[in-house]
Amino acid sequence: MPRSRFEGRALIVHTFVPLAAAVRDEVGGELSVRRLWERLGDRLGVTDPVSGFGPAELPALAPPTAAGSAAGHALLAAGQCTGPSPAQAFAYRRGDAIGITVVLFPGPGVSWGDLCRRWEGVAPLPERLGSSTTYVHRVLVSGRTPPGAGRLDRLLTSVPAAGASAPPEGNWRRSPDGYLVRLARSAGPGAVGTAVVVGPASREADFDAWLWHIGPSGAVAPFLRCLEGAARLRHHASVHRAHQPALHSLCGRLSAASERLAGLCGQVLAAGSGPDELIAADASIAALYVGDQGLNQSLRDLRDMRQSVRITLDSLAELLPSAAGAGADPDQILGRSLLALIDDDIAHAESVKREADEISRTTESIVRQRLALLQQRTTVVQGAVLGSLLTALAAVQTLSYELPLPGSLHAPLITWLSVLALLLPVQLMRWRRADGGARRPARFDRLSVLCMGATTGWLGASVFSVTALHVPARPVVSAGCAVVCALGSVLADRRWVSRAV
Repeated sequence: MPRSRFEGRALIVHTFVPLAAAVRDEVGGELSVRRLWERLGDRLGVTDPVSGFGPAELPALAPPTAAGSAAGHALLAAGQCTGPSPAQAFAYRRGDAIGITVVLFPGPGVSWGDLCRRWEGVAPLPERLGSSTTYVHRVLVSGRTPPGAGRLDRLLTSVPAAGASAPPEGNWRRSPDGYLVRLARSAGPGAVGTAVVVGPASREADFDAWLWHIGPSGAVAPFLRCLEGAARLRHHASVHRAHQPALHSLCGRLSAASERLAGLCGQVLAAGSGPDELIAADASIAALYVGDQGLNQSLRDLRDMRQSVRITLDSLAELLPSAAGAGADPDQILGRSLLALIDDDIAHAESVKREADEISRTTESIVRQRLALLQQRTTVVQGAVLGSLLTALAAVQTLSYELPLPGSLHAPLITWLSVLALLLPVQLMRWRRADGGARRPARFDRLSVLCMGATTGWLGASVFSVTALHVPARPVVSAGCAVVCALGSVLADRRWVSRAV
């Protein structure tokens, strides 16, 4: 019977990046994924196409679509290098991520140090890529099924160690296909792992297909999906760790803004003042909700991350379940702890948001009440002014009273009163705006100010000429005064608006 043997050495490197981020990089000129692919060709020589796998050139990355980003997979490019230092590289899309897998195969006289030095010529990976690097010991044993863990422990004592790539210590796990895996990883993002994967020599083709093969359609080997899942977990943990302080700061600012708004509500109710400060404070809360850095987007990102972590944990448990009675898997520990942290952040953010929403609803009712009161007051003032004018005119007509005014003042006075009656409601809505502020003038607002200023200048010139000079105003003088007053009114109105807005 043939003896069990250690069969070769292989270095597997799996890199992934979200598809949307990869497209943004390419559009923005960073080209992180394309730069990595070009570096693989330059330094590993994987420029020859793999037969039956399409071109070796990476195509332009397309934006994710509703149909293409949710599920499915597709091979984008495949290259290889033959000869004494064989290697293969595959780029593919799986779900919402772009993946690049590199396999450095063993060759005659190739040691772990040789494989490590070859990969060091490519590393470090471009920034913003989540990565998982794994040194794989591939073991073929006689028989149709792998032996027990005790016999494997004795077998692995003969595996040559090479520094960091020595066989890992840990619990054995058996895949649904019957292969045994012992996997250990260092902590942190971009973790380096060491794995021993054992399969029967009689099923070597199936074993390799489970271990590192990628199909022409982009279908990924189950073991590579395990590596991707572990990389996703560490990438999510790194992103969460980097953005958690910003989320806590945002929640703190929102809580402080809510407390300030609650205090203003009490002051407005006690003093009966206008709601201008309330509206400004409520707008500051709304500003913390919206935008890429707002609380709403942060909550959506956290929920999406939680969903991704949960799906990844389920996939890892299905692809490589832990043995009964064995210790907890580090990936499962990381995933569960990350889920707990995300749940805490979501609960905290939602609690702060609920408090702010309740205060905003209270503020809305107070503002609505103040708006109604100010609107009533504005209507009363407007009605009083117009009513007094109409009453005076009606009394003059009824009593046949003739105003002791020279005939030269009749035209400018009638014009001024007509413009005042027409434009007073519009200007009152601006001057006595319910929120205490001032909206920017529209065209009709500017036209009304211009007309009111022109008629006031005309009337003023006529009155001055009659009272001081005892002669009717000359048309040129009246026109000049009307133009000057019209321009002055527009400038004064603009200055008032700039201070009030």
